Amino acid sequence: MGNKILSLVFTLVLLSSSIIIINKVNAHSPGGKEHDPIKCIPPEKRTMIEREYCKILLKSHRLCKLEEHCAILKLEEQQKKIGDLEDKLGGVGECGDLPFNHKSNSKANIHQKANSNSEVIINIDKGDDLLFYAPSTKDENWYYVKVKKINSTCADGYIKAKYVVKKEEATDDVVVEVKKAELIKILKPKLQKNGKLMVIDAEGTLSITGAVTEDKIDEILVNEEEEVINDDNTFTYLLFVPSEGAEIRIIGKNNGEVVKELSFKIKVGK
Repeated sequence: MGNKILSLVFTLVLLSSSIIIINKVNAHSPGGKEHDPIKCIPPEKRTMIEREYCKILLKSHRLCKLEEHCAILKLEEQQKKIGDLEDKLGGVGECGDLPFNHKSNSKANIHQKANSNSEVIINIDKGDDLLFYAPSTKDENWYYVKVKKINSTCADGYIKAKYVVKKEEATDDVVVEVKKAELIKILKPKLQKNGKLMVIDAEGTLSITGAVTEDKIDEILVNEEEEVINDDNTFTYLLFVPSEGAEIRIIGKNNGEVVKELSFKIKVGK
């Protein structure tokens, strides 16, 4: 009889303490202000009453507030990890039958952001297929593209615009002869007025293809940016031309010395 009374008293104390715990956990500060951030108190740091109360609720397939807080914080941590992983992958998905009408003209990196210092999502080789979306709104020298991966999936990211060319404009198999006196020649679009003017129909992204004399030029700079000289001695420069037009300045070097300069203007409309 004495043991039953003792057990009943213990149960009443446990329930009373539990009500106090629940009220503490649910309490908000006056005036509708936000309550303090929740914390996860592991079982080994809980009081005996807290541990017993949580066990009682668990048997009824419920969680005490202490367990709820731990579960919420753990879920938030997992969601953050998933978000970080998605950012790192750069939006991986199935490629399907997407029209990859661009390609890379050199080995390059696909970055998470339009910045050379941002994380590299994937490395690509010369000739890899690309799906061009648009120039970066922050830096038009970067393009947002989709690239195929080995396992038939795609990844999105940013690549320097100078490494992207349209497939029909790629010159991998074209042998270009440039007269020694020219050293630098613009192949496409054609220049007018003695090589001083280029006319395009409307504003937008323009791909300029040029070529250099073999063994005479080993470095090419277009508007202060170094461009890749391909195996067939061609190079490509991409830029966004606004309605007011643009200017191009090309410098050819050999062993660090300037051997040729070429400048012309780009006009929009006739």
